[in-house]
Amino acid sequence: MSKIVIVSSSMRIGNSDCLCDCFEKGLSEKKHNITRINLRDINLTFCSGCSFCYDNGRCCQKDDMHEYYQKIQDADILVFATPIYFGAISGQLKVFIDRLYPIYKNLNAKSIIVIATCYQSLKSTIDNSIYDIKRFAEDCGNIKISKIIYGEGTDDPNDVSEEQKNMAYDYAKLLE
Repeated sequence: MSKIVIVSSSMRIGNSDCLCDCFEKGLSEKKHNITRINLRDINLTFCSGCSFCYDNGRCCQKDDMHEYYQKIQDADILVFATPIYFGAISGQLKVFIDRLYPIYKNLNAKSIIVIATCYQSLKSTIDNSIYDIKRFAEDCGNIKISKIIYGEGTDDPNDVSEEQKNMAYDYAKLLE
């Protein structure tokens, strides 16, 4: 089975986490090796742009990110879950992506799945908001965004519809 890392970047427990839970439940039926990282629960500092990682192959920051580098590097699939704020991914997810710089050229993953929730009811709003994830995938060279799981039209923490929950669950069940 696949090694899958799910990164939830919402700072509240709400719609993004609900879809992550449904996705993870679908994955568990095939006994995948799942690591879930809730960014609200870890100490994650900003990239300082010091180039230490460029020269040394590792980051000099002293935070929780080091616990996850190997799991991220070994993952077959990366899942990035984010609320959309002002037409962009969450700041926490952007910081997380920035901190992948020491390992981004050595990732095993061939696929990124995006789970995105948004107040607006248009899927195009989400499509236009995930530029940073698309750019990260392009920079890695071998990774493609294979699926976007849409949570459009969600505002209050319990706005995810049954259809949206089923989309996350059903897609996860298809993964090998």
